[in-house]
Amino acid sequence: MKLITILAFVGLTLCALTSCKEQAESGEYDNWQQRNDHYIDSIAQVCHANADGQWVAFRAYDLGTNVKDDTDTRHFVYVHKESAGTGTYMPKNNDSIRVHYSGRLIPTDVHSQGYNFGRSYYGYTLDETTDAPTLMGVNGLVSGFKTAVMNMVEGDRWQIYVPYFLGYNSAEQTTSHIPAYSTLIFDVKLARVYRYKIDTDTKWW
Repeated sequence: MKLITILAFVGLTLCALTSCKEQAESGEYDNWQQRNDHYIDSIAQVCHANADGQWVAFRAYDLGTNVKDDTDTRHFVYVHKESAGTGTYMPKNNDSIRVHYSGRLIPTDVHSQGYNFGRSYYGYTLDETTDAPTLMGVNGLVSGFKTAVMNMVEGDRWQIYVPYFLGYNSAEQTTSHIPAYSTLIFDVKLARVYRYKIDTDTKWW
């Protein structure tokens, strides 16, 4: 099953789970927490079905033993593997990385593909010959994004679905215009890993 078909299924499921009254409301983010709960539950269903064999779920690395319910979709990051890299080393918490990325919210009537709150490249599509990947410290990432990245190797390109519980949760991010209780959806390619205190030259070009 192609990814576009999977996402179409998710969109239909999301619409089915929301009321006609909600669809008629004028606010783009009305009932936002409920809608994001429905969305991530739908993604979890698609992931567990794993029709194309490219889906995987990772339990958040930093939940420890405090969370006992392994069925709660908020505790997992859901990944669709777009293409595989050739690296062998997965980033650790103190490492730095360079990534090409685009981040968006779940689809709304105003933004049918989801509001894009940031990307590492200038155009609408990535051009690796001219776009330099962004340098990030792994330990500075939100829990869900960090969990996914720490399971990638150089060259991997993944679609990453981060439940709000593993993102910004109830905190609104005014600078990037991310409402509270937002699922974060990332298209990420891990371009390079810099090992802590070993790979000190982080220049790209």
